[in-house]
Amino acid sequence: MKVILIHGLYMHGMVMQPLSQLLAKRGYETDVISYNSVSIEEDDVFQSIDSLIDPSGPNILIGHSLGGLMIKHYLKARQMTTAQVSHVVAIGSPLQGASIVDAIQALGLGQILGNSTDYGLENHSGEWNFPQKLGCIAGTMAIGFRPLLINSAHPSDGTVTLEETKITGMTDHLEINHTHTSLIFSNEVAEQIDYFIRYNCFFRQPEESTA
Repeated sequence: MKVILIHGLYMHGMVMQPLSQLLAKRGYETDVISYNSVSIEEDDVFQSIDSLIDPSGPNILIGHSLGGLMIKHYLKARQMTTAQVSHVVAIGSPLQGASIVDAIQALGLGQILGNSTDYGLENHSGEWNFPQKLGCIAGTMAIGFRPLLINSAHPSDGTVTLEETKITGMTDHLEINHTHTSLIFSNEVAEQIDYFIRYNCFFRQPEESTA
């Protein structure tokens, strides 16, 4: 089964390699997309994904942060069936926008975001209306720029709040004790992705309640 990984803002495909390797050890064929996240060429990104899609299917798309939003735009443009793409996993992705973006813009620093805001980083309403199973993983370790920019008690991974990683229509949601960036280096995240692909839900200990 083919897994395609897409990185987030200010990152490069290299950062997804550890997670790619962890999934490869679990039997998946993996590939990583790299793109300029502040000067996004949509056609180029989508064609890169197209070139990696295994036509025999099904494929899995995994996005970190902005990468999850790019997947959302890709599915809207391509209208993939579940035979082509069966599952999507969004890791720390603000699927309806991120309040930290508003704070950055309020400081007059919006230019550092480039055109990434055109792909859903600003607050907006929406729902997951694609046939693919969507698993959302959120970090709960609030170490990052968000606490420095926003005086808020909302639980977060230091960049994105827990609520911002949720969207109506998602299949399952899971919280893991990691920061926004450390999520993609976590063996636990790889294990949970594997479980979600196999069973359409995340694994929880018996005493844990489901989202």
